[in-house]
Amino acid sequence: MESLDIQRAKFNDLWSLMNVDERRWPNRYAATFTMWRTRSRAAQDKMAEKAEGGIGSKNPYFFVQDFPEPQPTFLKGNESGDLVQVRYQGLYKICTRATMELFGLEWVRDW
Repeated sequence: MESLDIQRAKFNDLWSLMNVDERRWPNRYAATFTMWRTRSRAAQDKMAEKAEGGIGSKNPYFFVQDFPEPQPTFLKGNESGDLVQVRYQGLYKICTRATMELFGLEWVRDW
């Protein structure tokens, strides 16, 4: 898990990208940061992509809270590369090690 300082630096980058109108949404930084920390690393990364250019007039807390959770891409198992078997929602799936780490999936075995 990343240190709090690294997480805060990443969130500060997101906060800047969101271009929050702090007159309209005062005192939202701490609550939004707390909510952002509960989200998966995959969601955090996608939020940064989506927030480029700002989030308009949306409340930043609700932007983070309501952001849809990205879904991992699973493979058939006949692909090459660094593949692993993971457990996802009670099922056994094949994906890359990078996908497993990004989504925090439960490792079962190397494929």
